[in-house]
Amino acid sequence: MIELNKVSKNYDTVKALQDVSFKIEPNEIVGFLGPNGAGKTTALKIITTYLAQTSGKVTVGGYDVLENPLKVRELIGYLPEHPVLYLDMPTLDYLKFVGKARNIKGAQLKKRVDWVIEKCGLQKVVYKKIHQLSKGFQQRVGLAQALIHDPQILILDEPTSGLDPIQIIGIRDLIKEMSKEKTIIFSTHILSEITHICDRVIVIHEGQIKADGKVDKLISTVPSANEIYLTLKENASDVEKSIQAIKGVNLCKVEKSDSDCVTYKIGGDSDVCLEDEVNAIVLEKKWKLKYLYGNKASLEDVFIYLTQKDSQGGDK
Repeated sequence: MIELNKVSKNYDTVKALQDVSFKIEPNEIVGFLGPNGAGKTTALKIITTYLAQTSGKVTVGGYDVLENPLKVRELIGYLPEHPVLYLDMPTLDYLKFVGKARNIKGAQLKKRVDWVIEKCGLQKVVYKKIHQLSKGFQQRVGLAQALIHDPQILILDEPTSGLDPIQIIGIRDLIKEMSKEKTIIFSTHILSEITHICDRVIVIHEGQIKADGKVDKLISTVPSANEIYLTLKENASDVEKSIQAIKGVNLCKVEKSDSDCVTYKIGGDSDVCLEDEVNAIVLEKKWKLKYLYGNKASLEDVFIYLTQKDSQGGDK
């Protein structure tokens, strides 16, 4: 549905994107992550024909974004990070205006306006001017305009910005519902939203793609993805030797020691169930156990690992 092939974008001497390539299939929900200045918004603006790339090729629905920009725009609903709204217009009039600009007329226009008002929870503000609305409601109006023409592709840049927790859940559920028939790119700094919504994650940093895959797969690449902590009530002499003998364990060291207990940090390959293996050793050796708990990596750990290791010249 969307394909970027060696896409670069330069602003004078600044390389915002460098040979970026990825594909997004129909009905995928893809999370697009990166720190500020990573190139996310630039990539989204190129896909939506707001910007032209310096080099490379971009196709959307089979159409080249430079050769057929109007066809591409017909396929896409775009919610930018800062929605461009006509603040002096009432919400209802604005949505009708956007629908007409999308060449929707008559009964179909009314049907689409009524649908986006309901789905985006705008019933209470249809007659209010947009400048009178809270940031959260303005965000929802921005989402409504992106949906008005029932696009095949949704590109959402920080769609839950300014929303309260209940509103976020509502927008999350709407996105999941629409994913059954739409392709969605979801860019946000709220990593928990990506975990809840997206099938796949693309991480961009300094204009380059650093990772692309399923959330669980990316988490398994983080060095701390499979770590546990073992606290014993005594200092047994053979703890490190015994645990390091477990197949797949690659780390066992004293993390903390005091007069009452010793805590060990234990790491292993992603396919090793450290809790079970270590618990078995504890029982076999009859060590006096105080705590045994895991420290599973999260998408936040993936993000930090991928975006910091390059800037620090290696792994974090």
